[in-house]
Amino acid sequence: MKGVAVVSKKGGVGKTALAHALALGAAWHHIPAYLMHTDDRTPLTVHGRPYMYYDARKPEALQTLMSAALNEDGLCVIDSGGNRPEFDTWIAESVDLVLVPVTPDREAVREGMAHLERLEQAGAKNARFIINMYPSNPNERRYVARYFDALPGEKIMGRIDSVRAIRTLSEDDHPKFVTPSSKVNNLARTLYRQVRDTLEKQALRAGEVKKTA
Repeated sequence: MKGVAVVSKKGGVGKTALAHALALGAAWHHIPAYLMHTDDRTPLTVHGRPYMYYDARKPEALQTLMSAALNEDGLCVIDSGGNRPEFDTWIAESVDLVLVPVTPDREAVREGMAHLERLEQAGAKNARFIINMYPSNPNERRYVARYFDALPGEKIMGRIDSVRAIRTLSEDDHPKFVTPSSKVNNLARTLYRQVRDTLEKQALRAGEVKKTA
């Protein structure tokens, strides 16, 4: 079981939607996915989604759930708000990959950089930025590119295009889960593949280090 935490202290960067998209993308690749809700907000009401969804706002609940999942195949996704420093530090230390979403906004990039630095200082083993809500219009892309110049290239996992309908993934299901649009499903698959490739590269580097040692 691999663990990925999507963490952000800044609202509006699509953290929760990305966490659900990642779990959905894993499911569409036939990978068992488990999404742990640790954000302070009330968990969603979900019905029939192709991934499991748990209320893990209490640290002991998350520890129990993660311990139970250790021997299982699949992907554990943690939706973490970044508003409880000690809890979020423990999460960052415990997972295989930490994703910090940033959007085409100078403040979002600045806060994301500061947050990732704090997580690494606290012991996050593998932290990366994910550029979210990337505009589809070429002219707009050229305009917002300057916002990301400050991000170290080796720390950028990838980018996710702006798809408004992704917001439905972070809303309650009434009365049942409706299969998302093809754009949302494609976004979810893309995000999962980016995470999968990043984890595979990490595993290869770890293997090389062991051989060298």
